[in-house]
Amino acid sequence: MRKKIQLLDGSLSYPIELRGDNLNTKLWTAKILMDNPKVIEDIHVEYINSGVDYISTSSYQLSVKTLKEEGYNILEIENIFKKSVSVAKNALSRANKKKIKILGSFGPFATYLADGSEYTGIYNTKDEVIKDFHSENLKIINKLDIDILLYETIPSLREISILYNLLEQSNKEVWISMTCNNTLKLRDNSSLKKACEILSQSKKISTIGLNCFDPSITNIAIEKLRLYSNKKILVYPNSGEKYNCENKTWLGKNKFNDQSISNWIKESPDIIGGCCRIGKDEIKKFKTILKS
Repeated sequence: MRKKIQLLDGSLSYPIELRGDNLNTKLWTAKILMDNPKVIEDIHVEYINSGVDYISTSSYQLSVKTLKEEGYNILEIENIFKKSVSVAKNALSRANKKKIKILGSFGPFATYLADGSEYTGIYNTKDEVIKDFHSENLKIINKLDIDILLYETIPSLREISILYNLLEQSNKEVWISMTCNNTLKLRDNSSLKKACEILSQSKKISTIGLNCFDPSITNIAIEKLRLYSNKKILVYPNSGEKYNCENKTWLGKNKFNDQSISNWIKESPDIIGGCCRIGKDEIKKFKTILKS
């Protein structure tokens, strides 16, 4: 009997883009959260109705540092963070699926830079600046009513090490998901193995994963995570399209199909889902194959 594989949701940005909304701002999907939260709530409901076990808050791009520079005070910033959770909770109530867990999604330092450096891992700044960025966020995150804290799209061993050293400050169960290139190195060409070895030492972390990578390497990604880590395994590739950081567009074709999804599920990750350019249709395919 196949073990139960849990299902994560897909992208928030992709359904928003399909509506025709402009996400080319420093706040990205958080701008929609602030201006039109019903849109975010509706997307959560679509994923809930697709059969997911987890939904991710629309807080990936949020940070104290970014919002301060946008002119918000600390109380307003805390309320914006909390809003991402209340919108997710509203969606669970609407769908009458309260057993689904809420992941508080937060991104790397690259979200502050807003320059696509998730895909390079190159930050021309000191470690202390990155540490302060995450530490400020964590003070508010600890106040959020979320089930799990998810750090995602972490592109470098450097940032993994910084996060690892901050995690004792967290009062949540933590998942950490990194992003890698097609050779299964992190985006700065550092070692996935070394990153997993560091993260595996933390009692706060229950799950280690990879996200926003090309789906063609999903099987080997699962294999390597299992080899390098002693934690649960999470994978959620993007569509296989390539992001152009200069003009902020996606190029290429969606590589998701039923056969690929079936092959990934045979590798038995603990949690699986989709990242950029993956919507409810692909998540429904996951659910159908998981039930078969």
